[in-house]
Amino acid sequence: MEEVQKELNKLLELQDIDLRIRALDEQSTDGYAKLDVDQEGIDACIVEAEDLKERLEVVGKEKRDVEIELEDETTRLKDRQTKLMNVQTNREYQSLLKEIEHTKGDNKRRAEEIERYAEIAAAMEEKINNLETEAKESGEALATERAEVDKLTTDLEKKKTKIAKTRGAKIKKINASIYKRYEQLRERRNGIAIVAVTDGVCQGCFMTIPPQQFNEVLRGDQLHTCPTCQRMMFHQAVSEED
Repeated sequence: MEEVQKELNKLLELQDIDLRIRALDEQSTDGYAKLDVDQEGIDACIVEAEDLKERLEVVGKEKRDVEIELEDETTRLKDRQTKLMNVQTNREYQSLLKEIEHTKGDNKRRAEEIERYAEIAAAMEEKINNLETEAKESGEALATERAEVDKLTTDLEKKKTKIAKTRGAKIKKINASIYKRYEQLRERRNGIAIVAVTDGVCQGCFMTIPPQQFNEVLRGDQLHTCPTCQRMMFHQAVSEED
């Protein structure tokens, strides 16, 4: 019984070390994961700004096309107004006058269209500037944050190196076959290979184990495995706080 308890204690100490190492890895991974998310936000701003620039070019071209039309029609309008002074018949006068009024209406529409294009372009330019400013400022902040995460990761790696040395020393004291079993379970069970059994319930999967097996766990003369999650088990009494 004493030998089994010693092995259980060694496994629990090893598992505690492995969980500490995993926590350090997760801390570093989480830091870089956040950086990736922030970078995606910056990239999205840049892509949106570039898309707006392309659309702004289209708006600018369409505005210039209307401006050219307006310029051409304004010239024609002046020619018609000059011609109006030299018409010979009333019929020709009325026809030309009608044409002049129609052109004035079209030119008014063109001028309004140019104004709308100008407003759209101004709004797009403002949006582009805002996006580029946001991307620039966020990029600068991200660079600072990345430097901090890099430093944190370096510090975490140093801690891991120290813990890993302790782990190596612990492994040498554990039975080879039991250690192999521990590693297999740790890989399959999210890092938890050995768990407590409290009041007949496995604290790994929270399933009730058979009464006979629970009695055997209580005796503590051999290592037992949970029939549901296959983790190695040890007895842990219900605390007064629980």
